[in-house]
Amino acid sequence: MAVEPGDAKFVSKLDEAGKKNAKDELHELNDKDRESAVQALRKWLLEQKWLKSITDFEFLLRFIRTRKYSQLGARETLENYWTNRTNVPEWFENVDPADEKICKMIRTGMMYCPKGYDRHGRRVIFGYMDNFDISLLKTKEGQDLMYKTCCLICDWLAYDENAQVNGVVFVSDYTGLSMEFMKVWNPEAEKKLLAYFQKSLPMRFKAFHMYKMPVFVDALFAIISPFMSQKFKDRMHSHGQSLVKIYEDLGMEVFPDEYLPDDYNGPSAGKREDIIEQNIRDMNQPEFRKYMLDMSSGKYKVDIAKRKAADKPPEASFRKLNVD
Repeated sequence: MAVEPGDAKFVSKLDEAGKKNAKDELHELNDKDRESAVQALRKWLLEQKWLKSITDFEFLLRFIRTRKYSQLGARETLENYWTNRTNVPEWFENVDPADEKICKMIRTGMMYCPKGYDRHGRRVIFGYMDNFDISLLKTKEGQDLMYKTCCLICDWLAYDENAQVNGVVFVSDYTGLSMEFMKVWNPEAEKKLLAYFQKSLPMRFKAFHMYKMPVFVDALFAIISPFMSQKFKDRMHSHGQSLVKIYEDLGMEVFPDEYLPDDYNGPSAGKREDIIEQNIRDMNQPEFRKYMLDMSSGKYKVDIAKRKAADKPPEASFRKLNVD
């Protein structure tokens, strides 16, 4: 086994419900089981001369958990993760959470996440299009900035142990989205993002709730639908003009104030603007910012030529491959 000094220092921050989910859904039985799984993945990783990756315990654990402790599955996802990042450097290199352009993009509200969890222990990602400047998407630079920001937020959420175990949920608000979006929408970029989400990102996507979705968006989904797994399709839910079903699934307390009824007096996630500013502060905490600058430095990657030379059938997993 490949052991690093920091392995023994890892202490899980999962609450009791999260620990139960890790055991019941991900087959994370105990501390020893977790350690041996991470060390086995690291041993394999260090043997691959074509792959340069972060090797610390917490990073590799995300891939183990995402693939429910299948070693083969974790290897596949880890390879996909670095392959995608190698192939699309404009999204994944030189990512600094303090970058003014990135902060400005986050402040549009295109993706933001309240600090708490829904009634199932999941993090909730809200998407809001009404403040988004569609003209940004008329240039490749603007499009790359949007996708870079989106991927940064996902990396930040993957840093959260509870999100790793319990998953995340999207709530997309299409208010204000006009037909102008059709003219600048880039299906090829969306396919790349979809591939990253489905096959690379160490995150469990549990549901996609769509609110006030214009009819023309159906045409966009029809274009990328062939590239979606059936599991992704099954977890997409359109709610028209009503939030009632989303309230029932997530709980009203996780919603920003802007989405709650005027007569609602219960707990909330706070104002959208305040949530977004808190997200920016959290992403700029020294530990996470240092992690992102290191990860996006270009030193971790897949050497495509060496990978092809080393290509051979993967070893069988000692656990059943079960992807979620």
